[in-house]
This record gives sequence, C-alpha cells and structure tokens, in this order.
Amino acid sequence: MDVLNKYNLMLVFLLSSVLSYAQLAKIVDIDGYVNVRKHGNINSTIVGKFKSGEIVQMFSADNEPENWIGANGGQKHELVGMVYHNRLKELIAFTEIPLIESETDSEFVLSGSGVKIVVKIADFDYEKNQNKFTRYEGEYSLLEKYNGQKMWGTEGGEPNKYYTSIKIIWHGKEIVFPKKAYESMFQPNGKGYTFCYYDEEANSLYLIGYNSDGSSNYKVLWVFKDGAYQYNNVYLFEDYYWYMY
Repeated sequence: MDVLNKYNLMLVFLLSSVLSYAQLAKIVDIDGYVNVRKHGNINSTIVGKFKSGEIVQMFSADNEPENWIGANGGQKHELVGMVYHNRLKELIAFTEIPLIESETDSEFVLSGSGVKIVVKIADFDYEKNQNKFTRYEGEYSLLEKYNGQKMWGTEGGEPNKYYTSIKIIWHGKEIVFPKKAYESMFQPNGKGYTFCYYDEEANSLYLIGYNSDGSSNYKVLWVFKDGAYQYNNVYLFEDYYWYMY
C-alpha cells in the first residue's frame, strides 16, 4: 500500500470517528435556556446555560448516566458540561440538503428544499499570501491568524487548501455570504464531509464542514436564517476530550 493510500485510509478513519462521536445538536427548551451541569444529575452544580436555539457539539462522557449528554458550545461559547438528553435535537434530524453534483473534488453542489449550495475548493499558495498571516512567537513560531482572524486546520503550519467560494441560493435569491466567514477555515475536506440541514420551524440553514485531519481536525458551522447569514462557529475534538477521560 503506497503512502497516499495509507494517508487516505487514516483520514477516513479519523474523520469517521469525529462524525460518529461529535454530532451537532440544537438546544430546545420552552424556558428559553437549559442548565448545563458539571455531572449528569439534577443536583449537580450548574456551570452555565445554553440558550434555546443555540447549536452545541454533543459527546458521551464516561461514568455519566445515558440520559445525560455532554455538550460544548464551541469557540463562540466556551462552555462544557452535561445536558439532559431531551433538551437536544440533533441537526441530522432536520431536512438534509443532499449532495447532487460532484464532477470533481474541488467543486460540488448540495441542492434541495429550495436551496442550492455551490462549494469550490482549491490549492492555497502560501508564498503568495504569507503577508496576510500573523504569527505567534513563543517556544515555536506558529501561524495564528489570517487577515486578522484566527485560522483553523493546520495547528500553526502552512495551509495548502482553502475555500475559494461558497455560494448559497435560497428560493432563487443569492445570500450575501461574506468571504470573512470562511476565508480562515483552511484544509477543507470537501465532498463527503460537507453537510447542510434545513430547520423549517426556525427557517434556518445549518451548513457544516468537517475539515482537516488528525489533531488539527475541526468542524465549522455556518448558520443562515430567513435568507440571511447569521454567524459561524468552530468546534474542536479537544473541546470535549478531557471530559471523556
């Protein structure tokens, strides 16, 4: 087996693990929020709250009751703890916008429910763009920001792949989607690791990319509501790893 095939198998294994154990879910609670507890019981210390409608990353925590689920709010809301299972609705339970076209790995289309998403990915020329990066100078010199934003996918190394464009057309109208929302999300894995779900009740789209590999893997979520872009969030494996072990 050559090196490339070994790498591809490793990538599939690692990302399959992330897909299986770190699904995203929407907080659903009629009170408008849910208490986040240190451990999985009603008497455990409340460590914070997630608002209803907030998207969190779920995980199973060792030595916790099955009806309590670990949850973290990603980089946008750095809160980790246990949430009662019926306060979570997995994004995969919403209507999926499926992959319909993919002539190449560098361009693919998701389409359905009045939504069309065209994603384009290309090789990144670091030498040409190195003046746009900011470094963290500590024990090691690491790339930290791109165009003033925290960068993802390389653990401080030089990126070699990026999103060139993401176009969303919703009921015939193209959504204004600022490049700033995705330009620092490096090492996209693209086809097979990009998903979109439509939440009819909230009239919202959830576009997710499972990106990079190994210890630098991350998932990025972009949220659109009522035909407009709202925000993005990044979730890391390490955000919940310590809770599991």
